[in-house]
Amino acid sequence: MWNQDLSTMVTMLSYLSCHGNGASHAESSRREELDWNKRHDIMMGVAKGLLYLHEDSHSCIIHRDIKASNILLDDKWMPKIADFGLARLFEENETHVNTRAAGTNGYMAPEYVLHGNLSTRADVYSFGVLVLELISGQKNSSFNRDPEFTSLLEWAYKLYKKGKSLEIMDPLLPPSADLDQIAVCIQIGLLCAQADPHLRPDMQRVVVMLAKKPGNLEEPTRPGYLGSRYRRPHRRHAASSETSGNSNSRTFSSSTKTNSVTATTTTSLRMIIKDPKGKRPMQDYTNP
Repeated sequence: MWNQDLSTMVTMLSYLSCHGNGASHAESSRREELDWNKRHDIMMGVAKGLLYLHEDSHSCIIHRDIKASNILLDDKWMPKIADFGLARLFEENETHVNTRAAGTNGYMAPEYVLHGNLSTRADVYSFGVLVLELISGQKNSSFNRDPEFTSLLEWAYKLYKKGKSLEIMDPLLPPSADLDQIAVCIQIGLLCAQADPHLRPDMQRVVVMLAKKPGNLEEPTRPGYLGSRYRRPHRRHAASSETSGNSNSRTFSSSTKTNSVTATTTTSLRMIIKDPKGKRPMQDYTNP
């Protein structure tokens, strides 16, 4: 039974990190359940789900709206990617398409928001934001841990460059948390959220990095966030697609949602599945 979404938990964590002493016993108990191991398992589950969509499904699927509220959790904290209303199918010969932005502010990649360039790297960016939210207990759209910064990504990157990346860690995490693993995950989140889409890792590499203790990872460059400078990279010819869209202060939406993806908000996306319609089962990328 899928009884809650990740956004609820991140919101609760953000509240508790600021008002821990005033939290109710029920809230504190619930927070204690979401220890580091569970947070890491959620990251891995979402990463494997995106890898399946991008590389192992019959056609490449870009979700376009990866965010905490679209990650459902069951009573064992197992994650499932939900709400495929904005998803797009990609042909094998396409590297990206040009379309109007549709998604949620704070999770959309800069090249997608500013120029309409949509590729699998847009989902990678959103995943990077999600990783940093899980580690910090802060929502990117309502960041409030440091008044000098308006973005979780900006704050995390500045601390990382100063060699203080662990300072973004949720203060409610127990001291027994694996600090080395947390530091690696912060770096992975920043690599995924880089402003230049060509520098972001694909989801197969992300799964491998999360599953094993990697060697020396490359240094992340500046992330893309509201107010940061972003230069449009040189692109090869791409397919063009136009969809009408309306935006408000929080969410971009499309008036014609893609229904070709055979999934809904409650459709189960198993991390390892055999699709009855001929899709390949997900491989175990933790042991390449």
